[in-house]
Amino acid sequence: MPPPRQGDRKKALAKPKPQRPRQQKQPDRKADLDEDSSPIDLSTTIPLSLQQLLLDVFKTALFTPSQQPLIHSDPSKDPSPTTDQPHPISSSPAQLDTKSLVQTIKTHLYQRDFDSAFTDADEALLRVYALRWSAARALGYAGIFKAVLGYMRGESALKSNTRVVCIGGGAGAEIVALAAAWRDLHDDVEGLGERLGDVSLEKSGDNEATADFSTTGSLDIAAVDIADWSSVVERLERTMVSSTVPASRSSKHQPPLVANGSEGRLSVSFSRTDVLGVSESDLKDVFLDGSTASSADAPPSLLVTLMFTLNELFSTSMVKATGLLLRMTEILPPGAVLLVVDSPGSYSTLKLGKGKDGVAQERNYPMKFLLDHTLLSVAEGKWERVLSQDSRWWRRDAARLRYDVGEGAGLEDMRFQVHLYQRLA
Repeated sequence: MPPPRQGDRKKALAKPKPQRPRQQKQPDRKADLDEDSSPIDLSTTIPLSLQQLLLDVFKTALFTPSQQPLIHSDPSKDPSPTTDQPHPISSSPAQLDTKSLVQTIKTHLYQRDFDSAFTDADEALLRVYALRWSAARALGYAGIFKAVLGYMRGESALKSNTRVVCIGGGAGAEIVALAAAWRDLHDDVEGLGERLGDVSLEKSGDNEATADFSTTGSLDIAAVDIADWSSVVERLERTMVSSTVPASRSSKHQPPLVANGSEGRLSVSFSRTDVLGVSESDLKDVFLDGSTASSADAPPSLLVTLMFTLNELFSTSMVKATGLLLRMTEILPPGAVLLVVDSPGSYSTLKLGKGKDGVAQERNYPMKFLLDHTLLSVAEGKWERVLSQDSRWWRRDAARLRYDVGEGAGLEDMRFQVHLYQRLA
């Protein structure tokens, strides 16, 4: 079986949902924690003007070439070549052919050819995937991250330094969403709307428009994926801290999504790693390495995310995915938070051996059951479930958000299940 395909996936391509097994028992734990009983409000969101800036970051980073492409002269085809001098393909570099590349990705996904879609894909294909699917996901993720980071801050877990490890986060949705949520949590309330007045989507008196960004401490985002998303991550990171992102609603440039300075700093790293096959020591580095805190400082608070990734890991290998969660349990310190977001009704198949007729028996288990069974039963007493919801919607503001990155790459709403756990002492 090929290695797991981590990162955002097109949920419409999921296998047909199997029937729920009869008399399937959930772990003997407390009932699902909905918003009425949970300390986390998932209905929160970031300001609309900040959502627009998030989209503009994706467009600027991935849609428009950063430099003019070059080729070398071919003496066999050029009647009067200049020796080894590069020259431009065209006078102005063309943007990505979004329509055809999106169709190529859809074809690969429909055929479940994940090697062609991700692992072996070239930079152009990966950039278009992020433009088409990651940008919309980032909008939905931003509100979730704002709620979760806000909860961690309230629990005194959000210290001056925060580390977030995004398993399957190479396509960029988590990275940009976390930056936007972190920005919003630390925005200065005074003078809101002044610096982004040119791109504000609200009326002139809107107090939710994003403005001066001041924060203390650092946000360290570590994206881990089995495909090579390094170029996409680098483009997004540079653009998030740039003050030259064009505004969609004017010809002016905008303040950066995140302004690194003496009061606060954002850092982003990418690691191409198969988390199901990595050694114990390397897995520990994935979760804990990169802390900038000195021995005199408190260790950074830690958030681990599995966004539309865990069910793929279970589907790849039930044993290895369960082992990953248990190894994670032993590695993560008390107070660490685990966030799982996936498609509603996600099922994974477990082979139970051969029956009397010699035919292999299989049983389908909901991903939620597998997650709870592993963390709350097998690793009993080591995790607390903070929030669990089987299905909810995030819907974009289609009337006011602008995102023109070519045909076939529009935004879409997101339906998801969400589960949050915290590591106990």
